[in-house]
Amino acid sequence: MSDTLSALMAQNTRTVYLLVDGDGASAHPVNEGTKDALRFVLARVAAERIRANLLFAALGKDAYVQYAAWYNHQAQAALALAQNNSAKAGDPEPFDDTPPDDPEWRAHSIALEDASEQAVLEVGLLEPLYADAARFLGPYRTALVREIVQWDREAPTEKHP
Repeated sequence: MSDTLSALMAQNTRTVYLLVDGDGASAHPVNEGTKDALRFVLARVAAERIRANLLFAALGKDAYVQYAAWYNHQAQAALALAQNNSAKAGDPEPFDDTPPDDPEWRAHSIALEDASEQAVLEVGLLEPLYADAARFLGPYRTALVREIVQWDREAPTEKHP
């Protein structure tokens, strides 16, 4: 192996160890040598390797959803206050523009999320290869996507009151 290839591999690959949580629903990174942890070799994913809409969905999903929900809540509160302050007796109820609970929209959202995870893993999971492991990843799938997407980025943290 050439020095250049070794340097490229060192810069653009890393090994992570993941362990499934006690309930078996999700996995999280642990230190090497942790009992029952599985080893995965990941490659850095260049943004141009994945279609822009899928990369955005993968990279921005958690933070974007959290921000969009907060922003929507703030806008709805401001709108309600403005409507209450300007309402006159006998005015009709304001138009409700809340999106309906639409099964088709939910199905498309789930399909987009699945496609974005698949696109990231196809490029970023080196060992085992995604083509070989796709059907068996189970709770490791989302953890691996998170490890690839958050590489050199600060992961969003959940704040509990």
